[in-house]
Amino acid sequence: MADPSANTRALLIDVAERLFAECGIDAVSLRTVGVEAGQRNKSAAQYHFGSRQGLIDAIIAARSAPVDARRAELVARARGATPPPDLRTLVTLLVQPLAETIEGTGGSTYYLRFLARALDEPSVRAAWRDTATTPASVHLVHRRIHALLGDLPRDDVERRLEWSAMVSLRLLAEHERRHHDGGSQPGALARTVRELVEMQVALLRCPTGPSSAVPA
Repeated sequence: MADPSANTRALLIDVAERLFAECGIDAVSLRTVGVEAGQRNKSAAQYHFGSRQGLIDAIIAARSAPVDARRAELVARARGATPPPDLRTLVTLLVQPLAETIEGTGGSTYYLRFLARALDEPSVRAAWRDTATTPASVHLVHRRIHALLGDLPRDDVERRLEWSAMVSLRLLAEHERRHHDGGSQPGALARTVRELVEMQVALLRCPTGPSSAVPA
């Protein structure tokens, strides 16, 4: 028998994800989520999640689980490959599972646009730094990337990995929007992933050196 409370939570997560993606995090109240979800009790979101941050965390927990599982599967496959994965393959392992959410569910999604919106909220980003745990598969990929780029300062590689993640998320969110609106052509996602990977490889491999003045 279906659990009414679990069904309500799932509905609130779906509605909140869409509203946050379309309107922004700060523009959507818990009450608005309850109203849009058709709840008689307009405080339903408050009851189930406690706060807006609690609701955000619930969205991420619900959506990230299959993404993390898919990445772990790809990482396990890559670890058994001969020769070991190169930098391009490792970067693909970071990008591909997120990209697959766009077309792999059989329906429209809002998760990447929601995450892109969340990047613009300093309070949300600060909370993630304090509470979120990075999946083991991502840690493993990052360690392999650091090993391949051992000639670069560790801080530089960490900074570039952060930049790469931000760029990937925003560009994939834009592709998600186009796909949702019917403007994505066949093969466009594969091309987007391929070009994102090439961009990140170039960024990660960029040599360090003394700063120079920008020509006027």
